Amino acid sequence: MRVKVEYETKNEGLPLEYRRKYISYLKSAFEDYNQDLYTVLYGPGNAYKSFCFSLYFLPEVKVAKEGISLFSKRFLATFTTPDVLMGVHLVNALMGRRNRWMPLADWDNQIKIASLTKMPEYPITNNAVAFKILSPIVIRDHDEKTGKDWYLTWEDEDFEQVWKRNLQSELRNVFDRDVRSDVEALRIKPVRLRKTVVLHYGIHIPVTIGTFVLEGEKYLLEYLYKSGAGSRRSMGFGCLDVI
Repeated sequence: MRVKVEYETKNEGLPLEYRRKYISYLKSAFEDYNQDLYTVLYGPGNAYKSFCFSLYFLPEVKVAKEGISLFSKRFLATFTTPDVLMGVHLVNALMGRRNRWMPLADWDNQIKIASLTKMPEYPITNNAVAFKILSPIVIRDHDEKTGKDWYLTWEDEDFEQVWKRNLQSELRNVFDRDVRSDVEALRIKPVRLRKTVVLHYGIHIPVTIGTFVLEGEKYLLEYLYKSGAGSRRSMGFGCLDVI
């Protein structure tokens, strides 16, 4: 399920950590919609959230050290999920905010949903698909002994290896069979990939943006199309679209 949400802003100013502010807005929308669901998603622990989203600023935009100037006072959010029920919950939670100005936490601005549209999904019929990265891909290498994280981009030698290892772990409880060999057989062919750095919860994270072709089993390509790629997907990273 794929949904596009268009927002208006009261004024032009947005913080550099706009994802963090939007996550706060999203959590509040879930809390108002269904307290039990909110507790499952955002209560104690690190619950898996089966949705991914990207934020896109409509022209023109100026990015500076002090923040973002969004001259159009409009932006788009694209949500995708392989879980239809989660998609229904997400739409219902957001519809509760339609045409209502809501504040951005600790920031002098408000946002309002102008429209919410269900988007068609591209059928995956081939074993090779060209993807555009809508929101940067985060590949996290976590050391359980030290608790430290390292972030890899396409430029790093271990990028593909760590991504596949993380994906194999993620899919253990998704499919009713061992998919490790299919994951290992995935092949990434860069079209126009590059590294950039984003600010997220006070941390500068190296990420990958651009376009690439992914070759592999169709069910895996479909899963990544609907679920996103990499880590922190429910925080505005790893959203993909077919081109």
